[in-house]
Amino acid sequence: MELQHKSHNVGEASYHIVFRPKYSHPIFGYYEPLKKFCEAKFREIAEQHGFDIRALEIMDDHVHLFVGIGPNHSVSELVRYFKGRSAKEMFDTFEWLKEYKPGEPRFWGGNFWSRGYFYRSVGSTTDDAVKFYIKVSQDEEKRKKYYRNGGQSEKTCSEDPYVKHLKRDSQTRSIDESQTDLTNFST
Repeated sequence: MELQHKSHNVGEASYHIVFRPKYSHPIFGYYEPLKKFCEAKFREIAEQHGFDIRALEIMDDHVHLFVGIGPNHSVSELVRYFKGRSAKEMFDTFEWLKEYKPGEPRFWGGNFWSRGYFYRSVGSTTDDAVKFYIKVSQDEEKRKKYYRNGGQSEKTCSEDPYVKHLKRDSQTRSIDESQTDLTNFST
């Protein structure tokens, strides 16, 4: 995940989003061209709004979307763009979706997607590392212990899980369980 540099801010926001068709219909397993159309629409929406789709998987009865967004967008706005526009264009292109036919997955109520969705922020550090950083930054003695030399040396903070994580992430991009054990850190 890469930081986005804007005129007045720097950062990144990534989310794992999951939502499903209305009535939990397995419509994408039922009709493959609809699945391909939906994927193409999601990519088009992402490009139009400057979202970065990092992973997209359309299952028979739900969608997994891992997407990075800029600072001017909220999660609810992101979901509204993807669900609203894709539903409208699927209904316009595949008109039979709105027709009632017993025994077949159809959307006669006028909504393609269910109202709810799951989201979780996905970051490049752990909760424990951020908590540690915040706690240490409020105590002058701990700052001296963990952040000597003001962060100018490679050896400034060998015990800080945040620094360990950032170093490990930039070097290996893999998780070593021994480095994530925070039981050695006393507060």
